[in-house]
Amino acid sequence: MFTRKKMLVVKSVLFVASAVFMVSCGNNEAAKEETDSKSVVKEDTTATAEVPETSYSLPSPLQIASIFKKSGLKYKSDLTSQMRDPSKYTSSLSKSLNLGVYSGDLSYCVMNKQSQEAMKYMKLCRSLADNLGMGSVFEEANLSKRFEKNLENEDSLAYIIAELQMVTDMYLDENDQQQITSIVFAGAWIESMYIGSKVYEKGKDKSLNNKLAEQMNILGSIINALKAVEKKEATIASLITDLKSIKDIYDALPSIKNAVDAADSDKPMSLTDDEVASLTKRISELRTKFVNGN
Repeated sequence: MFTRKKMLVVKSVLFVASAVFMVSCGNNEAAKEETDSKSVVKEDTTATAEVPETSYSLPSPLQIASIFKKSGLKYKSDLTSQMRDPSKYTSSLSKSLNLGVYSGDLSYCVMNKQSQEAMKYMKLCRSLADNLGMGSVFEEANLSKRFEKNLENEDSLAYIIAELQMVTDMYLDENDQQQITSIVFAGAWIESMYIGSKVYEKGKDKSLNNKLAEQMNILGSIINALKAVEKKEATIASLITDLKSIKDIYDALPSIKNAVDAADSDKPMSLTDDEVASLTKRISELRTKFVNGN
């Protein structure tokens, strides 16, 4: 039986229908085998990094993909990361980061009904998880087999991904490896922001612009979550430095500076095209660094 440790904990059993139905194209039915999952508590679906007097709530890669999908994010096959041999990644940091990158790609494919591509990324995630010593989580409740069996049902795949994340988080929590959860999420966030910013560059969709700015607000929590587990792995310090470089650019943008002093704080945040471009440049640089295993 899983126990709760000091840091990252799962606050609910599954991220279920709320995120799935937010992006499904009018489809109100999940696959029959997932029907029982709908009754699970839905209110709080985030993983939380906890330290004394501090709490950092982080959404899942699936939630980010859902938010972008609802904002009009279109599928572009050339934006997902290349499917590299997982053995290329030798350090724990690079394995964990790219498990996150592939998780972001997996969620993006599932939310856009690219089932065959999703299956390929699922296998890559499984391989990297094996390399990290936690491949057994994919066998929990036959998740791998159920994923392959339900390739044509977007809702079912989303349920299974959510369940996979829950089981993975619980496994890492039980084995006192919470730092992997934070690193994986950092990789997934970078990949999701890379895809979102690149799609925005091509279409200049205002609603997508707003969501890019909104998701930037998560970055501070990611950095704090990594700081909370920094002592567990020496290389985390370099990752924090990399992520801070994005935050420094964002915080210095005129739109962000002006928003701090704006009277109407409820107004949706929007960045100029040049500001998005400056963020995209740095995000792209780091994404290249991560997927190359550097």
